[in-house]
Amino acid sequence: MEKQVIEYAGVPVGISVPEGNRVKFIAVKFPVIDLDGGIYSSVADLQRAIRTHMKNNQSNTQDGIGGLSWTPSNARNAFSAA
Repeated sequence: MEKQVIEYAGVPVGISVPEGNRVKFIAVKFPVIDLDGGIYSSVADLQRAIRTHMKNNQSNTQDGIGGLSWTPSNARNAFSAA
């Protein structure tokens, strides 16, 4: 495993770093700061956690990250890992 930039809807929100055979999330955007330091079995699990977190906190994230607005419809295919 290598370090990866984690994006949500095209906006970098953090990085994943190897933690043994798992990944640790380092948040760089406030809307996902609650997930900072979390350990996940895979990048896919991390992305799922971010998607769930953003959906559950939608009322707090209407202004979005980087000026983008988050909705459940754009959350489904929002991820990319560089």
